[in-house]
Amino acid sequence: MIVTDLHPQSTDARYATLDVTDEAAWYALIDTVRNDYGRLDVLVHTAGMAVSQPLLETTLDEFERVQRVNTVGTFLAIRSVVPLMRLSGGGSIVTLSSVNGMLGATGLASYGASKFAVRGLTKVAALELAEDGIRVNAICPGSIATAITDSAGFADTDWVAYTSTIPLGRRGEPDDVAELALYLASDASKYVTGTEVVVDGGVTAGRRFPRKGA
Repeated sequence: MIVTDLHPQSTDARYATLDVTDEAAWYALIDTVRNDYGRLDVLVHTAGMAVSQPLLETTLDEFERVQRVNTVGTFLAIRSVVPLMRLSGGGSIVTLSSVNGMLGATGLASYGASKFAVRGLTKVAALELAEDGIRVNAICPGSIATAITDSAGFADTDWVAYTSTIPLGRRGEPDDVAELALYLASDASKYVTGTEVVVDGGVTAGRRFPRKGA
């Protein structure tokens, strides 16, 4: 968790560890932000985990753990920051769903369920918080080259073959998501709320048929 003063001339940034499934920890963090900064304008909630496992081989503990981190963590994040955002006169909340929260994917039952839930939670929050001047939007990344996608469980994925199915011809980079988060956090998106923005290189656009001779 990084807390920063977003004033253009500020270099003040602080790092704090946080268990996103711990309700008390969230409120303690917000108290610290209130005491040190006096306001809160933006939350970009990116914490998440994935388990790559066939549905019938996924244990209840594995399924529940993913829901705790991805779904409950997002719920607690939104609920804890709203009071201070209201006092600040509004703000922007950015959640992280996934293309696997829009389309089913084999081996990702627990992850997909959690990311579909994040999309729904984002829309409800956007509706309920609009009158407070708080915008809530979700980012839905495709395959991004990060430690989580290259970790155990995805290690046997043929990324070369997968990349050939991506219209833009490459996996995404973390900056591809970060730039979108910055847009949604800023006043450049002041009329955007309750939606999900896909950053997947065109994967969810539809099917591509190979051309003859290609």
